[in-house]
Amino acid sequence: MAETLPPVLQEIADDVGDPVFMQDNSSVHTAHDTLEWFDENNIDLEDHPPLSPDLNLIEHAWVELKRRLHQQYPDILDTPGGPDRIRARLAEVLPLIWDTIPDSFFKKLWQSMPSRVAAVIDVKGWYTCY
Repeated sequence: MAETLPPVLQEIADDVGDPVFMQDNSSVHTAHDTLEWFDENNIDLEDHPPLSPDLNLIEHAWVELKRRLHQQYPDILDTPGGPDRIRARLAEVLPLIWDTIPDSFFKKLWQSMPSRVAAVIDVKGWYTCY
């Protein structure tokens, strides 16, 4: 993240103005060290209510990629050679798996955005568990 995010944010700033970085409330994203890193690097974060609905469509793509990984390579964790070899094998197969996700999957996701946004507006930007 330290190598890739600052240059991307700088490019955005150069093109359209000061960006605000948006992430969900995953514990890894809200960990003290993570938040401190953002602060030290002068990266503004968008606040999210603790139970806000996730409008980030890429999360659905990651779920689909993981589902297909388990379908197509169910024994990948048994790859001989330990964690480094498993990571190398994942680096080989994940692009192949990504290519198996049909364009219609992504089209359906982006077409769902109006109803997703409307749902968030209807609940005034957040929801409760009760």
